[in-house]
This record gives sequence, structure tokens and C-alpha cells, in this order.
Amino acid sequence: MGRYRRYLIAFAVVAVLLGAYAAAGFWAVPHFARSNLTSFVKTHWGREVSVGEIRFNPFTLRLNVSQFSLPDADGKPLIAFEHLAADLQWRSIFRLGPSFGEILLNRPYVRAVIRKDGELNLADLGKGFAPAPPQAKAKEEEKSKPLRLYIGRLAVKDGATAFEDHTHPTPFEAQLTPIEFELRNFSTVAGEGNAYHLDASAPPGAHLTWSGTLELTPLSSRGAFLVEGVQARKLWSYVRDSVPFEVTSGDLALKGTYELATNGGPLALKVDVQNATLTRLGLRPRAAPQDYIDLARLEVDGTHVDVGQHSVEIEKVKLSGGDIKVWLDEKGHLNLLDLASAPAAAGAAEPAAAAAAAPAASASAPRTQTSGGNPSPWTVQAPEIALEGFKIGAEDRGVKPVFSTVIDPLNVHVTGFSTAAKSALDVTLDSKVNATGSLVARAKLTASTGDLTAHVEADNVGLAVIQPYLNTYTSMSLLKGALGAKLDLVHRADGYFAVKGNANVGGLRTLDTVQKRDFISWKDFRVSDVDYKSAPQTLKIGNITAVAPYARLIIFPDQVMNITDVLTPLGTKPKHESPPAPGQATAAVADRAVPTPPKAKKPAPKTQHAVVPAKSPTPFPMSIGTVRLVNADLDYTDLWIKPSFSVAIKPLNGTITGLSSDPKSRAKIRLDGQVERYSPAHIAGEANLLSADLYTNITMSFKDIDLTIANPYSGRFIGYKIDKGKLSVDVTYVVEDRRLDAKQHFVVDQLELGDKVDSPDAMHLPMKLAVSLLKDKDGVIDLDLPMNGSIDDPKFRIGPIIWKVFVNLIVKAVTAPFALLGHLFGGGEHVNIIQFVPGSAELDQPSRDQLASLAKGLKERPNLKLDVPIVYSEPLDRAQLSQARVHDELAARVAGTRQGKKHPDTALAAALADPKAHFQLLLEQYKESAGKDAPLPDAAAAVTAAKNKDGADYQAGIEALDSALAGKVEVAQADLENLGKERAKAIQDALLADGQIDPGRVFIVVGKSKDDSGPKVKVEMALK
Repeated sequence: MGRYRRYLIAFAVVAVLLGAYAAAGFWAVPHFARSNLTSFVKTHWGREVSVGEIRFNPFTLRLNVSQFSLPDADGKPLIAFEHLAADLQWRSIFRLGPSFGEILLNRPYVRAVIRKDGELNLADLGKGFAPAPPQAKAKEEEKSKPLRLYIGRLAVKDGATAFEDHTHPTPFEAQLTPIEFELRNFSTVAGEGNAYHLDASAPPGAHLTWSGTLELTPLSSRGAFLVEGVQARKLWSYVRDSVPFEVTSGDLALKGTYELATNGGPLALKVDVQNATLTRLGLRPRAAPQDYIDLARLEVDGTHVDVGQHSVEIEKVKLSGGDIKVWLDEKGHLNLLDLASAPAAAGAAEPAAAAAAAPAASASAPRTQTSGGNPSPWTVQAPEIALEGFKIGAEDRGVKPVFSTVIDPLNVHVTGFSTAAKSALDVTLDSKVNATGSLVARAKLTASTGDLTAHVEADNVGLAVIQPYLNTYTSMSLLKGALGAKLDLVHRADGYFAVKGNANVGGLRTLDTVQKRDFISWKDFRVSDVDYKSAPQTLKIGNITAVAPYARLIIFPDQVMNITDVLTPLGTKPKHESPPAPGQATAAVADRAVPTPPKAKKPAPKTQHAVVPAKSPTPFPMSIGTVRLVNADLDYTDLWIKPSFSVAIKPLNGTITGLSSDPKSRAKIRLDGQVERYSPAHIAGEANLLSADLYTNITMSFKDIDLTIANPYSGRFIGYKIDKGKLSVDVTYVVEDRRLDAKQHFVVDQLELGDKVDSPDAMHLPMKLAVSLLKDKDGVIDLDLPMNGSIDDPKFRIGPIIWKVFVNLIVKAVTAPFALLGHLFGGGEHVNIIQFVPGSAELDQPSRDQLASLAKGLKERPNLKLDVPIVYSEPLDRAQLSQARVHDELAARVAGTRQGKKHPDTALAAALADPKAHFQLLLEQYKESAGKDAPLPDAAAAVTAAKNKDGADYQAGIEALDSALAGKVEVAQADLENLGKERAKAIQDALLADGQIDPGRVFIVVGKSKDDSGPKVKVEMALK
């Protein structure tokens, strides 16, 4: 027994020790753990911790804690869990550090809150501790080995995390649940294992899977992650008060791997995202009624992020099935700017203050550096970016109706994207425009410099969509038309820009909205070989071809052209000038030699600089190889004239070659057409139409234009209709050194005026006489109207000048017709005036020459008729007839006979040759007629009283007796009239002598007695 006593004592001691150990383990450890935990929380954080049951098995070293809850400052749980089970292993003794076989945490909960002041509630856990003494800080700063820790398995089941952010006007709340996490074979010393796996979910449907390995010596981790079902709107709700837009929908998913390591140096992190997708994304401004951007799918494949190298490489980015709505509102604001504009000010005082404090904070905070010194810049590479199946709907709501166009589908492919210097992007684009048009482009862009080369092709892009803009600025309807183009563009960083290519607009048709009639149209309009360069600035165009172009020109009753009305918006038509009053007819017509509306009067220039060629601006360097018109058609209608006038020029074909702004260039023009289908029109010559210093040498020819179409104008301005006639025009205009020299040849064939028209604007002139004067024997009026002057003279206008010359010609013709005939056929300006010796009807030779010239004119103007008046002069002819009667009486006395008996003139001549005999003959005759006792005239009495008869003044006596005898002779009125008839007959005989003039055209008419003061009697003929 004694020998067993020692064993019994040892057993008792062991039993007591085991009992004490068991008691300490089963009771003391939980008790002191609860007490110390409660005291610690109370001391450091001033809170009451809640702990359910704490159990510890000292033999298995298993700790169980249930219903743990650490409250936050607001009383809500901060950290909590339902059950914690930890199995500490005895091998911890041999491993020189805690070694857990398993740690199980069931239903853990963490509530993270950012309070209104921006403080994180979890930061409270670091408060309440006294600062470490300097010696302790020094030891902490010394490099020490990490704690030796071993965990066979760490598992978290059915965990949950709540996050709240109260710094926003609208507090943000989010939860992550359930959270499943498992870590196996974890060790803080180098070795294998340390694998972990995390599963977490967030309502409604978000899921996170994260697995990998973790080592602490040195710190390293690698693994894979998968994120699915994350709602973009949930992410947006956290930053909603900091951004102006709203995310209405969208699901995010990520899948990738990562690798983190230190290897004794800076932290190195590499992340590979094999695939990232964002589907059904919707964006709109806050409170907007609809999404502005809808994205069906965004895929990012093969993303490699290397934090150490500051690089991001993305294999492929693809955006599919987007819908973008773009518009300008009534004020010209672009709606997409609302997605980037500053958020509303309401409730933003605190964020604004935080934003204001951010720069100061960032300025004072040290910059993070990865390897010492300045960090290298990040580079991003995405060799392939694709945008497929996008739809862009664009509107301009500032015009009525709203402009709308749709680009669908839009496909863009970008290769070679990189933020590296001088990297170039290759961009291709193809799209449909409004279902019928297409747009294709290929470009190479260097983003860092802005250098761009591109090729753009457009085909069948409808132009009718721009009608709302035409409604705003015009009164024109664009019914159809399609644009096509092939262009090469170049842009360089230095601002150089160049364009080459071709363009065309096909099938254009426009309508005058007010008149509801065609305005301008064409089958095709092509511009080829366009070459524009910005430096030096030049524009070259190879060819311009217009196929079947049509234009309608109308002058309305108020003398306003339809072009003016069409280019004026509806409802804003300006007040037009009224038609001219009757007294202004000549001026109105002068402006309408080729009928055009009156132009508004321009104020006189303040200086003369504008007309000095030396100060003309440098012309834009431009050239056009050939302009070609094919089957052009022009309709002209004048509604101002009554009845209205219309004419068509079609077809018009031809070319203009060599157009250039070079002052020395000469473009060659050749155009051929038809006026009213049967009258040829031809325009040819040389001109410089693009240079500021004009040069023109143009010849225009119009043949056999039927003048009956001009009846509205002839009736209004001439006062007669035209029954018949054709017009041919040949004009040459030469402009050089700003001066015009024009030669104009007008030929009117077989013009016949018809009925008279009562018009207040008509010229009150005998137009039929004018026509007869101008028409030759073949019925042709041939006129040359030269003209010259300076085109810089504001008063120099071709139309009015031509009309003025024409009117002057008519006025001169009808007011001085014989001057015109004398000019044309000889005889002088007064070819119609024949002078006779008083008392005589004999034609002298000059008069016969005049009548010969007049006869020639009458032959060439067969429609003219001539009035020859019976003319005598009472004073001149009566005196001469009296003298002739005295002459006859003297002749009878010489012959020894009485009056009435004829004697040869030679007898009388002989008697009169001797003054003494002549005086004696007159003296005898005087005494016989006056009586023997009748007193003699003084001069005659002096001769008879003279003693020396040889020295007497017989000539004075002769004149005195001759005058006295003539005064006693009475000449009958019938004698004067007969003399006038003999004169008219003499003129008529001279004109009709050769028988080439119809006698019915020469009329002898009763004239009036004339009191001519000259030495001769004038017979003045008249035309009719």
C-alpha cells in the first residue's frame, strides 16, 4: 500500500491539476474573456458589447463564441456574428506560433458607414488607445519578423456587409450578402498552400467569386475573380449627386486574374481581365423623360494592366447595338451636353465644400510613387476598337418642321489606338443615312499631332431632309435630290488642309413654294477633279457638268423677281417697289432693254476707292478647267407686262473652258441654243470671269427670233402690236481695263406694226413712220448701236443705255426723217427742202441733185409716201410776177405791139442793153400808163431835167421808173397759186422721171402762203 501511495498522490495531484485546468478552461477562460472583452470595449470605445455564450474546451483547445455584437455610435451593430468556432492545435508549441486547424465564422456582419462629416465609422476602432512611447515606436520601426501564424482552414458562412454613405444629399445604401469565404493552409511563413476562395452576392443578382493564394513573406497573392450581375444603376446611385446624368439600366460582368508581389521591392500588381461586358446600358440627364444613350452591349476582351509598368493593354473593344438620340433645342443647346454639365446646385453645399477643400488637400498630400522619383506616365493600348450596329437619330428643333436625320447602322472600326507619342490610328466607317444614302470613310489619325489623312465616299445621300432649313431662310421646297462624293482629305498639325476628289448632286428638283411651280432642277450636276489647298490657298476644279439644268425666271406684277421671293422666308416678304407711274414710263423701260426688275438705289459711295483698280482685293486663286452645259432649259416669264410675256431658251449646250482668277487668263466660251425652239442663239468669245480685273470679249448672236412673242412689250412701250417680224442680233462686248466697248448690230426683217394699243407708257411718236423710215426696200431694218464707257461709273448700265440709244434713234427718225434719208442716201440734212427763185418754177441743178438723192431714198424705203406742197410767197413771188409783167410790156413796146403779143427776147435785150434807150423805153411806158401829166419819180425827173444827157444817172432813173411801173401792176391770186402748182409739178416730175417710183406714193397737196425773208422761196416736202 505504501508503495502505491506515491502513485496515488501523484494521481491526485494530476487529477487536481487537471481539474483545476479543466475548471480554468471551461469556466475561467469564458468568464475572463467576457469580462476583459466587456471592459476593453467599455474602456477604449465607451460602448457596451453584446456577447452570447462563450465556451472553451481546454483539452481540444476549441473556442466557441455566439451572438457577438459590437454597436456603432448610433447604437446599430457595427460588427457582429452569430457563431465563431476556432480549433487551436497543440502543435502551436512546436511551430512557435498559433496554429489553428479550423476557424469557422457563421453569419458575420459588418456595417461600414461614412458619416455626414466624411468620417468612416470603422475608424472608431482605432481610437481610445494611448500613444505608444518613443521606445516602442522605435522598436516598431525596426524591421522584425512577422508573427508565425498557421490556419488549416478559415471559413466564413452566410456573411453580410452593409455600406452607407451619408455625405450625399440622398444617403447611399448597399448590401453584400451572402458572403462565403474559405482560406486553406494559410501560413505567415514561406511555404505552399494559402489558397482562398470567396463567394459573395448582392441583391438583386450581383455575384462575386474570388479565389487564389496569399503569402505574407514576402507579400504576394495571385488568383482569379468573377463578377456577374452588377447593376450599373446601383453603382451610379452612389455617385448620383456628383454627376449630372442618370444610369437607368445596365448589367456589368468581369472575369479575370491577378498577380500581386513585392519580392523585397516596390509593390507589383498585374491584372488580366479576360472579358468585361456591360449590357443594356441606358444614360439620360437627371429627371429627363427618356434615355439619350442606349448601349446594347460593350465587350472588352484581353485587358492587361501592369501597375508597375504603368501600362494598360486591351486586345479588343467592341460596342454593339447602340442608339444615340441627339438634338438641338429651340435655343441651339445640344442635349448631349446635359450629360456632362455640372450637377444642380440644390443640396450640393457640402459636396461643393468638399470639392473646394480637395485641391488644398491634394496639394499638401505627398504624391504616390511606385519606385521613387517621378512616376512614368501611363500608356494605354487598344489595337482593335469596333462600334457595330449603332443608330444615331439627330434633330434640330430650332427649325419648323423639326429637322430629322437617321444614321443607321453606323459601324466604326479603329485599329492601333495607343497613348504613346506619334502613334497613328486607322479608322474605317460605314453607315446608312436615312435608309437610302451611304457614307464610307477610311482615315489615319495621329492624335498627338492632329495629322489626318482620310478618304470619304458618300452615295445617294438624300437632300430633301434639309427642307426645314429652307423653310427658315427661303420660300423654296426641295422635293428631291441626292448627294454623292469621293473625297481625299489631309490635315496637318501646322494647320495645312487639303481636299481632292469629285462630287455630284443628282435628280435635283425644287419648287417655288408660293407659286407652286418648278424653280431650279437638273438631272445631274457633277464637279470633278477638285483640288483645294490651304497653303498656299488655291482651288482647282477640273470639270463642272450640268446635265439638263432647268431654271424658271419670273418677274411679278410689282417688278420683283421670283429669285428674290424664293430667297425670302415665307411671311417675311419685303415691301416691293410699285410699278412706275405713266410719267415715268421711259425711265422704267430704259431699265428693261432685257427685262429685269428694278434694282434698289444704292447710296453714292463716300469715296472713289472702290473704282480704282490698283486697290482691288487680291483675287482668290481659283481655276476651273471646263464648265459644260448639256440640254439646259431656261423659262422666262414677265407678269409685270400686260398681257404677260413668256419665252423659253432650250436646249442650251456648250462649254466654258479655262476659267481662272489669274488676271492674264482668258476663258473660252461657246454656247449654242434655241429661243422658242426655232431661233438659233450662239454665244462665243473669251472672258476673265473670276478675276477682279475683268476682261471680256464676247460675241452673242440670236437669229430669226419671232417678234410677235414680244407683243406685250411692244404694246406697252411702243403703242402698237407686232403683226409680223423677225429679229436677229449680233453684239460684241469688249471689256478691258474696266472700260466697255460694245458693237451691237440689230436686224429686223419684215416688221409690220398692227393695231394701236392704248398704253400710258407708250412713246407718243409716229411709230409706223419710223418703221417705214428704217425699213429698206427688202423690208429689213438694219441698225448699228455702238456703246462705250467705264463700268466703274455707277450711272453706266448697259440696259438703259441700249434703250436710250434706240429711243433717240426713233425720235430722230420721226422728227427729222429727211436728215436720216440724207445721211443714208446723200442730199444733205435738208434734202426735203427745194428752193425756187421768186416768181419762177424752174429747178436749178443743186435742186435736181437733191431730188435725185431723195428719189434714191424713196426707192430704198418703199413704204414711205411723200407730200409735195403747193407753195408760193406773197411778197417775193408777187413782186417778181409784177416785174415780169412790166418786162412783157416793154418787150411789146420794143416790137411796136401791145401787151399780149409775143416778141423775141432778143429785141428786148438789145433795147435794154443801152441805158439811155432803156430809160427812154420805161419813160414812154410810164407816161402811157400814168398819163402824160403824171409826175415822174424824183430820180427819173432828175434825168429828164439834166442838160448834159450823157452825164445823167440813167441807172437810178431806170430803177425808179421800173419800181413805179411794177407798183401799178395787179397780180391775181390765181397767178400765185398757179406758180405754186408749177413748182410742185416740177418736183413731182423730177422724182418720177425714171419711172422707178410708184406715182401713187408722191402727192401734191395744198400748201400755205409763205412769207419767206430770204432771197428764194422754199418748198418743204413731208413724209407719211
